Amino acid sequence: MKGQAPTYTVDAATLFRGLMDGGSNARILLDLAAANEIELHAQAKDWNGLLWLISTALKENGEAYSGEEYASLRNRLPVVFH
Repeated sequence: MKGQAPTYTVDAATLFRGLMDGGSNARILLDLAAANEIELHAQAKDWNGLLWLISTALKENGEAYSGEEYASLRNRLPVVFH
């Protein structure tokens, strides 16, 4: 359909890399999706995987996110979870 942004499927590892590595190709995908240049899709299991990756990384640093912070992150990510 003309005018519709190209759609790409991403997984938890790609999302995690995009959030943690500002110079990565995964970050470029997130930035393009935030600018509505592309549309990113992921499965619900990828959200769960992303939660696990983030919580594991935070735990190694002695930190943690609250449930509200995770909910806010999900709402702000330019990704459609199915």
